[in-house]
Amino acid sequence: MTTATANSKSPSRLISSLMFAELRVFMRQPVMIALTLLLPAGLLGITAVAEVSDQPDVWAQIAGRNVVATQCITVYFVALNTITARRHTLALKRLRTTALPSFGIVAGLLTPPLLVGLFQVTVVLVGLGFLGAPMPDSPLLVTVSALAGMVIAALAGVVTSAFTANPEKAQWTMLPLFVAAMGAVSILPTIGEGMLGVGLRLVPLVANAHLVTAGWIPGDVSGATVATDLGIMASWILVLGVLAWRTFRWERRH
Repeated sequence: MTTATANSKSPSRLISSLMFAELRVFMRQPVMIALTLLLPAGLLGITAVAEVSDQPDVWAQIAGRNVVATQCITVYFVALNTITARRHTLALKRLRTTALPSFGIVAGLLTPPLLVGLFQVTVVLVGLGFLGAPMPDSPLLVTVSALAGMVIAALAGVVTSAFTANPEKAQWTMLPLFVAAMGAVSILPTIGEGMLGVGLRLVPLVANAHLVTAGWIPGDVSGATVATDLGIMASWILVLGVLAWRTFRWERRH
């Protein structure tokens, strides 16, 4: 076997091929293209019509909420729907018989929701600037929170797929996390930093929104706040990663 042939069948090449194939499939779906473009436009439209403010705190809360909305609606739901659909059509079972490693198969399937989520978060945050929002005081915290949130949302999609029989049921199995996260994010600003506020931040993705808000507001960010949010985010990545590994199903439920 020549070197070129060996390289062409290397795991990294196979994973890259799967990633590009999944992106092509995603881009051929009009519904997914509409979701990619209309979600950030809708979030920014709502802000432009009803939420424009001259208060930095308000903009910070809007930024945190919109980042989590993108992660829930796009990254979480598309990851859940993709894994469920590939399992239901037996594509996962067929992929498992190839030379692709298990991790590479999952990574390839999660490429579209992660890339689209990154695109949408970028558009939303840049769009807030055009609407009058001040620049975040700590762009690093905002970036770390957004990226970690996409990982959490993708892993949550993988975990939820284990309990989703077919793609049609994905819109129902996504609801508990979506409602819990968006509900907690919405009421968190009125709760404050007490024990109840910390409890709400334990809901997946809520600490991400809180850290985006904290990183946006001018002034010193409390080290305890940053440490708490980062700890919650890291814990969810670990917990969901273990759950995804333990509960992942390659064959559809009968």
